[in-house]
Amino acid sequence: MIAGKNVLLRAWKEADLPLLRSMRNDVVLQAQLLARPRGSDENQVRDWLKGFAGANDSFMFILADPADDTALGFLQFKNTDFISRNTELGICLASTAQGRGIGQEVLALAGAYMRDTWGLGKIWLKVRGDNAAAVRCYEKAGFKHCGKLSNHVFISGAWHDVVLMELFLS
Repeated sequence: MIAGKNVLLRAWKEADLPLLRSMRNDVVLQAQLLARPRGSDENQVRDWLKGFAGANDSFMFILADPADDTALGFLQFKNTDFISRNTELGICLASTAQGRGIGQEVLALAGAYMRDTWGLGKIWLKVRGDNAAAVRCYEKAGFKHCGKLSNHVFISGAWHDVVLMELFLS
């Protein structure tokens, strides 16, 4: 567990499944995450979470409220390259947790963990080009734009740009 002032990064537990299921089935949210809803039931969500435990290049954290341990979202690292010392970040906050600065704290905690525990030097991410709130959050956390894939994904009946961003962990 990684404890911050306003958020905990911890392993998943059964009580987290209803929130994660609703997030994975939310069409609008999944489109913002460059994904498509999977029609997941709780067993499928559990299998998705267990997949991270079995992978040697991926990490999953539940973002939880330190006051009552209620799940607020999730953070994942995948495609971790321990030779090149970089990893791909994905983060998703429930709507009730957005706009409270939690994303900034999560990114700082996660960056320090990946640097100090795993010796990584860079975190990178993909974000939908029109997701201005997410881009601002990443910029405030120190991420820099490093590329753009124009009309890269077709989601919800439209083409979307994908912005690439990176954060060097010094």
